[in-house]
Amino acid sequence: MKPKLTQEQRLSWKLTQQLGQAIEILQYNGYQLNQFLENQMKENPLIEVETEKDVPFEPTLEGHLSFDEKIFSPESEDLASYVRGQLIDKHMTPKMKEAVEFGIDSLDENGYLTVTLSEWQDNVGTDEQTVAEALQLIQSLDPAGIGARRLQECLYLQLKRNPEPNEVTMNLVREHLEWIADYRLDEIMAEYDISESEAIQAIKEVQSLDPKPGTSVAGATSSYIVPDAEVFQEQGMWRISLTKWNRPTVTVHDHYLEVKQIDKKEENFIKKYVQQGKWLQKALQQRYESLEKIFGIIVKRQLAFFDRGPETLKPMVLKDIAADVNLHSSTVSRAVKEKYLQTPHGVFPVKFFFQSGVSTQTGAVSAYTTKTLIRELIEHEDKAKPLSDQQICEKLQREYHMGISRRTVTKYRLALHLPSSTKRKRRPRP
Repeated sequence: MKPKLTQEQRLSWKLTQQLGQAIEILQYNGYQLNQFLENQMKENPLIEVETEKDVPFEPTLEGHLSFDEKIFSPESEDLASYVRGQLIDKHMTPKMKEAVEFGIDSLDENGYLTVTLSEWQDNVGTDEQTVAEALQLIQSLDPAGIGARRLQECLYLQLKRNPEPNEVTMNLVREHLEWIADYRLDEIMAEYDISESEAIQAIKEVQSLDPKPGTSVAGATSSYIVPDAEVFQEQGMWRISLTKWNRPTVTVHDHYLEVKQIDKKEENFIKKYVQQGKWLQKALQQRYESLEKIFGIIVKRQLAFFDRGPETLKPMVLKDIAADVNLHSSTVSRAVKEKYLQTPHGVFPVKFFFQSGVSTQTGAVSAYTTKTLIRELIEHEDKAKPLSDQQICEKLQREYHMGISRRTVTKYRLALHLPSSTKRKRRPRP
């Protein structure tokens, strides 16, 4: 005999299911939301969805966005879904689950981590150990190599998956990756005391690895960006407006309840569909209000950006917004995922506005601003005498009064995919 659910248990289960779907609706971007509502119309004959038929594509091609892709890399929804699907049988504490979710959301389309561990820690509001364990868990998932912070780590993670890993190959990747790129057999043979054939085999093994493991899962990215909201000035005040594409309306035809010539079974079906439609209306309204609140707080905290541009972006983390809108930071993270803002300075992913900071004498500057300064210093350096990371660090400390370490400079330079000073040096022509 099957145990029966009590009325209280059924209500609790229904509320839990509805809450989960409400959070799912919140994280949809405009396209996903419209696809979801189309499916709802097919399942519920009593609802009608009015939406923008023509997608308001911005003439902004992916790859030519208004932000620097090397400073901020948008993530791939397909990859994130694939990785998240592997967590079903993983038993995690709520704190660990939140950290892992944020880490997955921070993967770019190639599978690389786009945030530093300290940024990860700040955004989730957790400790260093939890973030380290979350990273380790993500790196244990498929495809092999995801969650890496640089190419060297990506290749090393793939080699570790080999049932019988070659120690020489692993050490070569870890210590002298440039020797593989330059096919420097003599150095490899001398360093690891191996034969030429063994050196060639090690190079071939590395060349067989995937430097962009995420692309094996992720589908092709959209050619165009559809902003979810527009930020504009009106009478000297910054205003926010969700785009029509991102704000469809749902009508519930509940007048069928007034029809008298229907039997009890039909009446129950109508009531069920009407209830579903009413709940959908409520969930959509909550979504609109939550997004407007979140976007509004972002504008309020980043006024300098909207007034003057990206160089004035301030440090801001998810938990700052979460506290202001009375939502959990993981909910805010999902809400801003895959969403874009149209601003007077161009189209930006909402996650672009969440930046860690570097302290200065007058406050703090964002990681974006710091990376921009590092890139500009390198672009304008003497190519015959390029700046070392230590010299860049000293310049930032002296000229911009930043409390920054050489290690942070190195980390940001690598994030910008800029080579070291020795590799940037140009020898004078004879």
